[in-house]
Amino acid sequence: MPAKQLLDAIHTQPALAALEHGAYADAVIGETPAAVTLAEIEARDRFLAAALHQIDDAIGRFMKIRLDHALADDTSIGAPTRKVFAQTIASYAANLEALGDRVRDLATRGRSPNPEAVVRAVLDAARDTFSDREALRAGVLVHITGLAVAGVAQADHQARDTTVPEAQRTKWSAVRRDFEVLAADPEKIVAAAWSARIASWPEQLDEPPPKPEVHPSDLIELD
Repeated sequence: MPAKQLLDAIHTQPALAALEHGAYADAVIGETPAAVTLAEIEARDRFLAAALHQIDDAIGRFMKIRLDHALADDTSIGAPTRKVFAQTIASYAANLEALGDRVRDLATRGRSPNPEAVVRAVLDAARDTFSDREALRAGVLVHITGLAVAGVAQADHQARDTTVPEAQRTKWSAVRRDFEVLAADPEKIVAAAWSARIASWPEQLDEPPPKPEVHPSDLIELD
């Protein structure tokens, strides 16, 4: 099944519980297009960034599934509010305390008999959702790292090849630097579009590799 369909197919609690995180990365790896030319590298970059965005799109639905399940008997947090929490869950990734405070306030005003139980249910759902996010992203990020490491050598060769037009060499130099960034931090692939990242690098023409020195013993004297 295509990677995107693996996530799009999850609409129920049993389907979410059966989610195999590694299957998503495997599908992404299998669908990743080959990339040799600059245009192909840009297309591959766009595909990989989309694979990460698809995860972020899916976690809102995952959170909604969990909230509907965990709060099935609760009336203090209505369906519209649950939907808002689900849609904005990514914004709470680094601040679950703020989410808890918001839920506590709403549950109290909604006359929940046990606001703290509602808070716990929502925070547990959020933690499970963020766990899914990290697990789904892990294999994709490793894949991006591997491609970037391999790409450094490819781009460096092109950037130093004097048979390549200088305008292309300078672009390959920027591509090499971008690959070096992704090799160290693959999440940077979603920071900006590939073309914008490449254009942000100062123009640089890399020196060609030094010619090997010829040792006198290697010279053949011709009569």
